[in-house]
Amino acid sequence: MGDNRKVRVWSLVALGVASVAPLGAACGGSNSQPANTAATGTVGMGQPPPPGYPGAAPPGYPGAPPPGYATAAPPPGYAQPAPQPGYPAPGAQPGYGSPGAPPAATAPAPGGSQTPPGPLAPIDPNSLQGILQGIQTAVQGTMAPGGAIGADVTDAGLKLHAARVAPGMTAEGDELKQNLGEGQHAVMMMTLQAGKCYSIVGFSAPGAVKDLDLNLLSLPFNLLAGQDLTHNNTPTLGAAPNPMCPVTPFPLQYKLDVLAKSGSGQVAVQLYSKNK
Repeated sequence: MGDNRKVRVWSLVALGVASVAPLGAACGGSNSQPANTAATGTVGMGQPPPPGYPGAAPPGYPGAPPPGYATAAPPPGYAQPAPQPGYPAPGAQPGYGSPGAPPAATAPAPGGSQTPPGPLAPIDPNSLQGILQGIQTAVQGTMAPGGAIGADVTDAGLKLHAARVAPGMTAEGDELKQNLGEGQHAVMMMTLQAGKCYSIVGFSAPGAVKDLDLNLLSLPFNLLAGQDLTHNNTPTLGAAPNPMCPVTPFPLQYKLDVLAKSGSGQVAVQLYSKNK
């Protein structure tokens, strides 16, 4: 009987242990942390990050601009559009080709006045006023065919003088042949052009005009282009070796003032020229 009582006691102990084991296992499992993808900090493919997550767009703002929407910076190779005609380029000041560039030169208006050419021979500017006053009462010089061999002393003396002061030149145009009283002016017109060199030769025979002056005026015939500064009866403008050689690309007309400053009598004046 004693053995039977021991068997029953051990049976009860074993049954108690078996009943307590499941409860322990159940309590121990309640302390373990279940799997959670959010805790790992990863997001599934195709799912936007939650608000506040790094890289997320602000609420209400699209994650990417719609197609065709211009971005803040142009793509590489993008060309700046050209300004409309009549408008300056960006950053350029009005009237300037580029920032800091000087204004473009303006062409003279058609029909505007031309800059008068410089003197062709030595001049005395202080004598201009007296010349302009004198030619107001000047006579139009009497013209004769130039280059002809004259029968009088004046023509012969003119040609001999021209051979010395205008060598290699030939007479061009008509010759002025005039009787002048002391202090009297006579004028003649002549045209000079580029590609040629000129000399103007005057002569008065001994005993006639003692001081014969020549004054060449350029357009508008109030500017001195050349002047005889000697005080004799054989004035010359453009005497060798310094003839008058215009540089203007077009022919210009000049007015020649012939003045019998001292003495009176017959005078002769002739234009001589040669090619450059």
